[in-house]
Amino acid sequence: MNGQLNSEAVKEANSNRWARVAKIYGMGYIGSLFPGIIFGFLLRLVMGIIAYVFPQLASGFHWSGTLLIIFLGIAVTLANSICYTFIFHHSRKSWLVKGFLFGLLLLIVYGIPLFLSNPNNELFGPQAPLGIALFSASFFIGSVLLALVIEYITKWFDQSKGRLKLAYLSFAILSIPAILMLVNMFIEIFTEMLPKIRNN
Repeated sequence: MNGQLNSEAVKEANSNRWARVAKIYGMGYIGSLFPGIIFGFLLRLVMGIIAYVFPQLASGFHWSGTLLIIFLGIAVTLANSICYTFIFHHSRKSWLVKGFLFGLLLLIVYGIPLFLSNPNNELFGPQAPLGIALFSASFFIGSVLLALVIEYITKWFDQSKGRLKLAYLSFAILSIPAILMLVNMFIEIFTEMLPKIRNN
């Protein structure tokens, strides 16, 4: 009898644990969508500024390219929300501090290898200081915005248990795309960026 009760208690604990995981990461996915759009626009704006200051680098404006960059911003921020949630879920720091720290982490882990790999051979040169400064700023702005939105999304969900279904649905739909994008980002670092850095 005691063994059966213990087994049921373990199953219930596991069920509650998975429910908490689904809730936390589901909220993170939802909270990443708007910052992802803004991050995509920021990337496009940075490219536009660089092209304006250095016309020889301009390739022209294309709606398809802009939409692709915005979609990339959403995908990257969705993947980043996994790391942000994992690192800062239990943190009592303010959203501003968490956003700044996460932006710094992204800059070190992903940004610096990206800059040093000189993508499309367009970064090294007179445009390097401006490009690095603007892209670095976009990392911090995107991260702070992600922290802010997740903060408010979390409070909004905590106001009503009925809203949890949306978090569970988000977790079910967006987990695979987010994980695949995150894995792809790490693969890109080790198979593309680092080899290019050695060649440069």
